[in-house]
Amino acid sequence: MILILLSALISPQTEEEQSFYTLETFTPPTGEVIEVGGMDFDSQGVLYVSTRRGRVWRIENALAETPSDAQWSIFAEGLHSGLGLKVVEDQVYVLQRGELSRLEDRDGDGVAEAIHTLSQGWGLTGNYHEFAFGLPRDDDGNYYISTNVGFWSPEWWHGLSKAPWRGWVLKVKPDGEVEPIASGVRSPCGLGWNQEGDLFYTDNQGDWMPVCGLFHVTPGAFFGHPASLRWTEAYGMGKDIPSSIEPPAQKRKPAAVWLPYEWSRSTGSLVTDSTGGRFGPFSGQQFVAELTNGNLLRVSMEKVRGEYQGAVFPFMADLGSAVRVRFAPDGSLFVGYTNRGWGGRAPGDGLARVRWTGENPTEMTSVHLEQDGFLVRFTEPLRAQVELSELSVREYDYNYWWDYGSPEMRERMLSVSSAKWSADGMSLKLTIPDLKAGKCVRVQLPGLGLIHDEFAYTINQLPEGPLATEQVSKRVAPPSEKVNDNEGWLHLTWGDALTLWEGDGWELCEVRADPENLWQFKHGPGNSAIANVGDPRGDLRSTIELGSFDFRFMVQLPQGSDSGLYVHDRYELQLKDSASESGGVHSVKNPRAKGWRGPHEWHVVTGSFIAPRFDAAGNRVAKAQFQNIAMDGVQVLLSAECDGQTGGGLDGEVALGPLRFQGTMGQVAIADVRVRPHHIPTDFEGWASLEDSQQVEGDFSIQARVRIRDGVAGLRVGEQTVVINSIGPTSARTGSVLPGHSLGVDLIEPKTWMHFGVERRGELLQVSLNGVLIQAVPYAGEETVTVSWDHGGPESGFEIEYAYWR
Repeated sequence: MILILLSALISPQTEEEQSFYTLETFTPPTGEVIEVGGMDFDSQGVLYVSTRRGRVWRIENALAETPSDAQWSIFAEGLHSGLGLKVVEDQVYVLQRGELSRLEDRDGDGVAEAIHTLSQGWGLTGNYHEFAFGLPRDDDGNYYISTNVGFWSPEWWHGLSKAPWRGWVLKVKPDGEVEPIASGVRSPCGLGWNQEGDLFYTDNQGDWMPVCGLFHVTPGAFFGHPASLRWTEAYGMGKDIPSSIEPPAQKRKPAAVWLPYEWSRSTGSLVTDSTGGRFGPFSGQQFVAELTNGNLLRVSMEKVRGEYQGAVFPFMADLGSAVRVRFAPDGSLFVGYTNRGWGGRAPGDGLARVRWTGENPTEMTSVHLEQDGFLVRFTEPLRAQVELSELSVREYDYNYWWDYGSPEMRERMLSVSSAKWSADGMSLKLTIPDLKAGKCVRVQLPGLGLIHDEFAYTINQLPEGPLATEQVSKRVAPPSEKVNDNEGWLHLTWGDALTLWEGDGWELCEVRADPENLWQFKHGPGNSAIANVGDPRGDLRSTIELGSFDFRFMVQLPQGSDSGLYVHDRYELQLKDSASESGGVHSVKNPRAKGWRGPHEWHVVTGSFIAPRFDAAGNRVAKAQFQNIAMDGVQVLLSAECDGQTGGGLDGEVALGPLRFQGTMGQVAIADVRVRPHHIPTDFEGWASLEDSQQVEGDFSIQARVRIRDGVAGLRVGEQTVVINSIGPTSARTGSVLPGHSLGVDLIEPKTWMHFGVERRGELLQVSLNGVLIQAVPYAGEETVTVSWDHGGPESGFEIEYAYWR
């Protein structure tokens, strides 16, 4: 069946960018979610698109002047995460997680009837992060793929290679034989050729990878992540496991280009402009997809002393979760979106096309490194006066270690001693006397009328002098232990996300923009959001109560929607599709800065709430306050004091109350709600130490500071057990009371110290975590009962810093 596309949507760009490059977004068939994993054209100009959801779409007329003329049909389905696709002699090859497959349309009806296995020559454990990416092909018929390391709890940031060739770039020969090419990759989402026929891959920030980067793939290269070395002779071909915290002795191949974190937090694929000038003045350069910020970047590389290095420039902003880019036969650039489980800018799925308008953009074209500075070339003659004092040149590098990413380290501002135009005005020589190898240099050229006036150049080597041995990503002493920023926090929506919430019409699902009605969400199965997509729509209220606390949550609204977070059910922090109101406190104070970026975008909201205080007679002696409210890191409100409840809040102020997300004034999606209570018990004067086994009588209170690495531990109170659990297979999470009172929400992150409290109050057994009452259940013990710790065995890593009772 042929499905006709609806009219194209125009995605937001900067006005300057729109003058030179237009972005046309295809509307997918009704009800379909197109999470693009691979794209390629056949000899007739038909576009084939593989998706994370296991389908391959066949799109006729994709190159039509109007995207609405394109026709979609399903070519194949039932595949496993197709994150690479290549058309060879009109045969479609798809890279699944564990297999390179050829799809055969035997009768030419546009539907594949057979799936042939070309290769399954790499390992797969089933870990969620074990993706496989591709699918470049060389002139000898070899395919190239890259494989992710896996992530397991509790230390999810430590990538592991539990199956052969995880964390490698691999060559798949025409007969299906797999040849390992290069190791040390982490999350290698993109592979592609440059104009000279050399292979590059993109990696993503994380452990051993300070920021995202582009790497030149050569046989035997090691790019830094130690997990993949397990599958080398030095580690017994799988017998020995490399350390996840100690850097290996293996020599690293440096990145050709490091991408600034603010420009790229999650890098997708790269593609070389081989259009012969049909895409503008950047022939031979690489265009790189970025999904978190929704950008396209442009890279200009050169060889210095035999190896690649070069500059990266911003190219287009605010596209969406761009993961795949592919030049079309007509010279336009197709962009594929996906972000499910990865995070990213809206739209998080779909297909778009970038076309050059024919107007020459005023841009830097390339940067050439000289011993004493940079030669910057431009797309057209420029002779503007350059004020040296206004130029910004900043040098920095990164740490190479097992922690998650690295900030820019050892920063230094550099001076420009001169800036001289060439006779034709097409290039500018910046003389910077003190350039060093093993550094990145970020340069800004204001006042020249450029659309994008910054570049970042990775200097692995200077053109002259001794060869540098230090890399931009410098080996440093590893931190003794990962700093756990989650200590003291409760995760209210991890695991069984609605365990601690009540409200009509709220579902755990996936949401995205509805192109036919931007005033509401499209939703479907998933676990990325809690949204009021059902009927009737009520508010969402927590079953726990809080006093003063810090908070962090994510929120997304459709166009024109109006929601709010009511703290204590009384004080509203506004969440509204309005930059002038969102982040303010209703009827008290509007935001002083604009942090709201717009509808159908995820926003991270952080801040603190200080509860009102009352004297013994119940008189209020201190007002409620919101403090340090920020949206996506932009502080929108320093402080706002509430003289009583705000509009829509319950009457009467209290010291403790629930959280309530408003759901009656339009749709709203929330995710990853966290709170950190301010008042956790710390004074235990007069309390007795709790032994491993202790008899207690009557009402009692037990307070302890504990943590668990893996598995299950707990506190036995007679025949009842209060569970202490890491994230794992059992359904009863920390705070559960067994038998009969299981909690499915993962309140505490593994390997995180928590305050753990158990109290008997008459007929109730109460459980608190980090000072918050989580649940109260019927007490099933005798008047005198034995209390004992269940340590869960040595594999659990259960620790008790202190435990008291009275």
